[in-house]
Amino acid sequence: MWQIIGAGAIGCLWAANLLRIREKVQLITRRPCTANLLQYQDLLKQQFTFPITTSTSLSSTSDPVLVCVKATQVIPAITTHLASIDAEQAIILMHNGMGCAEQVAKLLPDNPIICATTANASLLHSPLNIEQTGKGVTYLGAYNNKGKLFQSLQVPLNSALTNTCWCEDVNEKLWLKLIINMAINPLTAIHQIKNGQLKESFFQTQINSLVNESLAVANAEGVTFKKEEILAIIQQVITLTAENLSSMNRDIFYRRHTENEFIAGYLLKSATFKQIHTPTIMRLYQQIKALEQAALAEQ
Repeated sequence: MWQIIGAGAIGCLWAANLLRIREKVQLITRRPCTANLLQYQDLLKQQFTFPITTSTSLSSTSDPVLVCVKATQVIPAITTHLASIDAEQAIILMHNGMGCAEQVAKLLPDNPIICATTANASLLHSPLNIEQTGKGVTYLGAYNNKGKLFQSLQVPLNSALTNTCWCEDVNEKLWLKLIINMAINPLTAIHQIKNGQLKESFFQTQINSLVNESLAVANAEGVTFKKEEILAIIQQVITLTAENLSSMNRDIFYRRHTENEFIAGYLLKSATFKQIHTPTIMRLYQQIKALEQAALAEQ
């Protein structure tokens, strides 16, 4: 059985596709959920309905736990279910940003920990009602030595959503996603625009600066990319998701906490430690933080 913490867009996307291949799934939710049917529309507009088991408590088993909550919610979620997590359980972390795995490893020093990043996308229309809006590659790999023993988990995950790959150096994939998120999410959130509007020259200039600064930090951390390739990937993402609203855009719109600390914040911490000047990242980080604080003051 798969236990999935988080009944948001990504958690439900994995739940639906694991159920589609007849895997057993339990969705772990923050609040009691009365619904027991998961509605899913795929990219071909086909409609599926799956019976789904939900619970506010993690079952005490050795089954893998797929954590699909925002980076800000990972530690609270793990802490909530700490007593139910077996030391042999594989914990798969799938979220934007970086920095959570280190914190989880401190809470669960004996557990196999796997980090994952996905380019699949979906839209949560209402509780347990999702529409897949994008298809892409999912990468997963071991964060610690025990995680290396669970490469076999890639097989059912790939059957559920194709192009799910195990990689020996998942850190590089996480950095790539971090740099893409840094280039897209804050700008779309601050200006409340769709991803496609980032093609305008005003934003392209800022994206170029963000990439320069992000690559300097990555390089200092021992992760190297070619700038031209990164810029090409970012432009491709902007084109393919032109009509989409980034998750940070929606968080600001709905006055929710964003993953700012785990995207720009993570880069800034590393930049400070490595003594790298990152003025553009700092400016956007501060703007998002100000928007979050303003929303908090209104509540």
